[in-house]
Amino acid sequence: MFIFIASIMLFLATELSGQDEGESNALDMRTRKAIQVFIRDAKEIAIEYEKNGDLQKAKNMYQQIQRLDNRISGVDQKIELLEQQLVNGNRQVFMLDTSKGWTPIGMVYQARKFRVLTAGTYTMTLKNEPSAKGFEYADVKKNGMNPDFPLGSLIGVYHADKKAGKPFLIGEETTLVPEKNAILYVKINVPPAIGCEGVINIGTSGWFNLPANSSPSTNSK
Repeated sequence: MFIFIASIMLFLATELSGQDEGESNALDMRTRKAIQVFIRDAKEIAIEYEKNGDLQKAKNMYQQIQRLDNRISGVDQKIELLEQQLVNGNRQVFMLDTSKGWTPIGMVYQARKFRVLTAGTYTMTLKNEPSAKGFEYADVKKNGMNPDFPLGSLIGVYHADKKAGKPFLIGEETTLVPEKNAILYVKINVPPAIGCEGVINIGTSGWFNLPANSSPSTNSK
């Protein structure tokens, strides 16, 4: 519907160049009425989507209303509220064996926000006696360590199109928005000379590891 209204507005604007002032004013009036009708219908549709539990579609409708008229009171707040509800929905918990390297824990989605929250502790032990040479970081993508992130922190990497992206810090808690659909892998940031033991809980919410054609609001746990 939004594309339809936008097309009408573009058509009317083009037509104005060939009309006199009276006809132009009439077309302006028709344009404003068309926008008002769309906004009224869009609000009703957004409310129905929200009642049905499809918060993403409800948010999309409010965003279209905002694009047409950003002066309407309460729309910004409604979009923010729906965004928070989406991020807080679909709660899941994964138990990460810290002794293992990169471990896939779920699917992420392009431009869709999700949250990660961790809990628990683990132990670290030396596999070899250290020397003055220090630890070798090795390749982080091959279970080594990234020196830019704290020792022992939780890090992640997206795998898309059979390729690993650039590792990033997750830590105790973070909110992420992927650039493309991918699988999230996580591990503890340690060099090969250090071994980890124990399990930490990784809680996720929002747009993470969803069944096809679903949203966080319809698959909350």
